[in-house]
Amino acid sequence: MLSALKRELLLFFGVPKNIYLPLSVFSVIFLIFLILDDRELFQYASLFIASFITVLIISENTFKDDFLNGYIEKLLCEQSNFFYYFFAKYFTQLIFIFIPMLVLNFIFGSVPTGMSVASFSFAYLVSLLTLNFFFQLGSVVSVRRNNSLNALIIIPLLIPFIILVKGLVVDGVWEPNFYFLMAYFIFGLFFINYLTAKILEIQSR
Repeated sequence: MLSALKRELLLFFGVPKNIYLPLSVFSVIFLIFLILDDRELFQYASLFIASFITVLIISENTFKDDFLNGYIEKLLCEQSNFFYYFFAKYFTQLIFIFIPMLVLNFIFGSVPTGMSVASFSFAYLVSLLTLNFFFQLGSVVSVRRNNSLNALIIIPLLIPFIILVKGLVVDGVWEPNFYFLMAYFIFGLFFINYLTAKILEIQSR
């Protein structure tokens, strides 16, 4: 696992755009919406829209480069555990992209009324990771054809997720929305990532 994590860290620092491009896109979109309408409720809708688009962009290259350069095929040939590979991907994204996105929200925006900083931060990061799981599943479907827009095919699966995030962040109803969010996260962490690994295996044949 340490070797996989070291590789991902070197890739992130070796290609700086992997960090600054998503954060730039997020900041620009978020600020545009805030300038257009500074109402408190719209602020959190703006945050979700900016996050939604940013995670969609991130999902395009998460596995594509490794697929094209033969690294995924190498992992399959060596019968390596995909858990370490996925964990390294998600950890680097969490540290260098998702947590900075949270910090940018605190700089430009605020915490929803009735929510603590800790609860909002945790719910937001879990939401980003969950979105990431689903968008990556859509992306690997077309990894050979280089069409990241196929990630949008999983939008129907995200409709309940969007509704519960709206109830959690915009409406401020912590229960039961947070528990549904965690259920969606666990579903994505295990089942969606399992499908992603299987599709990558099929695409590499």
